Amino acid sequence: MPEKSSLINILCYGLPGGICHPMCNEFDARKAQIKQIWSKQYQKYMVLEQYESTIDALLAMSLFYRYVMGHIDGATSFYKSVNKLNGSNGECSIKIGSEILDKSQQNHMLASVITFSKIMKKYQLSSNFFKFKETIDFLKNCLNLYKTPEYETDDSI
Repeated sequence: MPEKSSLINILCYGLPGGICHPMCNEFDARKAQIKQIWSKQYQKYMVLEQYESTIDALLAMSLFYRYVMGHIDGATSFYKSVNKLNGSNGECSIKIGSEILDKSQQNHMLASVITFSKIMKKYQLSSNFFKFKETIDFLKNCLNLYKTPEYETDDSI
C-alpha cells in the first residue's frame, strides 16, 4: 500500500474498497515501473526523477480521474441533460446501480467535477493527460508537461 500521507490515500479516503484497492494497487505497480525506468537510466526520463513527488501526485490524480472523476463527469453530464429535458423546475432523481441520487447529491457530484476541472485548468492538465495505457505513456505526458512553459503564477484555485 502507498504511504499514509500519499495523495492516492487522501483521494481514496471514504471510497468503497472495490474502488480504492484496485486504484492503490495500480498506483503501486505503476510507481514501481517508473522507478524501474529511472533505474535503467533512460536519459529521456531522467529529468523527471528530481520531481518524484510531483510525478506521484500526477499519477494519483490520473488514477483518481480514471477510477472516479471520469465516471462522475459522465454521470453529471447525463443528469444535466435529463434535467434540461424535464425543465429546471422539477426535481429529478437518478438511479445509478442501487443508489438513488437526489438533487443535493447531484449538486455534490457537480461540485466535485467543477473543483477537479479548476485544478486541471490551473496546472494546465487536459483530460487527455490522464488517459494512458502504459506507464511509459504517462511519463511521456509528464515530460510534455515539464517542457510546457508556465503561464499562471496565481496559486489560488
